[in-house]
Amino acid sequence: MSKPSSRLSHVACAAVLLLSVAPAMAQETQNTQATQAALGADVVPGAPVRVIPADAPLARMELARPSATDPLQAKLDGKVVGVAPGLRIFSTETLLTNPATIAGKKLNVRYKLDLYGQLLTAWVLTDTEVKAWKAAH
Repeated sequence: MSKPSSRLSHVACAAVLLLSVAPAMAQETQNTQATQAALGADVVPGAPVRVIPADAPLARMELARPSATDPLQAKLDGKVVGVAPGLRIFSTETLLTNPATIAGKKLNVRYKLDLYGQLLTAWVLTDTEVKAWKAAH
């Protein structure tokens, strides 16, 4: 094969790949727009969409202040649970939050526990998200 036809075949392959991906990209855009419309006015264009599992329960969370002798613990609606080593707490802006910065504060969260019953992931909720969750449940 000569060089010009080889380049042409590469361009043709790339065009076919791009055209095959275009419908999926359009569908994803529609899904994102539908999600943003369902969430309401709190959505900022260009901001990441919060994905919270549907089976994540709502609770009032308070992290105990860490000390040198006691491990970090969390209270979920007054029930004390341990904290998993890979704890992730997402703020209302979908940013990871250091547990020490929110220790002692009572926050509305949705959460997931690990296999051992320890707090693994928590999403801090806005007042609008709490009202929407309570209305749906």
